Amino acid sequence: MTVIAIVLVGSGMVSLASPTKAESATPETPPASEAPAPQPPAILAPPLPASPAADKGRVALMIGGNRRWCTFPDDRPIRPPQKPGVPEKRNEVFTFGYRFSVSAVKRGQADTPLMLFESPVFRTATWLPAYKAGQVKKSGPRGPVVVPQDDRRSLKPPEPPMAPDTLVPRWQEEYRCVTLPERMDFDLDPGTYDIYLAFDVLGRQNSWAHRSSGYLTDVPVEKARRTRLDGLVNLGAGSERQVEIESSTIEPDTAATPGASGP
Repeated sequence: MTVIAIVLVGSGMVSLASPTKAESATPETPPASEAPAPQPPAILAPPLPASPAADKGRVALMIGGNRRWCTFPDDRPIRPPQKPGVPEKRNEVFTFGYRFSVSAVKRGQADTPLMLFESPVFRTATWLPAYKAGQVKKSGPRGPVVVPQDDRRSLKPPEPPMAPDTLVPRWQEEYRCVTLPERMDFDLDPGTYDIYLAFDVLGRQNSWAHRSSGYLTDVPVEKARRTRLDGLVNLGAGSERQVEIESSTIEPDTAATPGASGP
């Protein structure tokens, strides 16, 4: 016999009945949503207050162009000479990551360069065992192979099979391009500086090498003033990349401009 409980709440009435068989069934679990696609990496500007710190000058790097930079699987600055008759392996991976930095050298203090900004390392390749990378080939049927007499001299010895645990690089295409901000601010002591921009690439042997760089000398920095740097980071057709600092200008000191004189 079904038991029905009735509870009076205020002027209303709520009926609590035992659930039916259909209602007591466990609801179906909704399908899991697909993982979001990885977003292309972006370099963020370091946050600074509107005014420079006490006794400092402000350097404002304004970045023009499309503000994009990309690397490639083989992005070595210096490549060994190509052996004649050996086809080039275009997809072979030698670039395992990259980073962007802004540095400065103050006139008279060349031995103490200043690192103004250094991005995290953006990884573009990882080492995987060959069996996980799908590069272990199964051996085919064994048996005699008939080769004409004229073709025997041109035959090359077969390459030995790759061991399943051999480490091979896997390229990560989604991380090879990065976007820069429109502006980056830095506070420096008053003086004259050489400013450098650089993209470095990480090689197979875990060593770094400059890949794209730009610089500007004799950049003036004055106390409580702002120096504007006009830079350019632009990705062109193919592998064309521009990383430059074109000019510097000390902006007018509006705070020091006298007001209108009285009568």
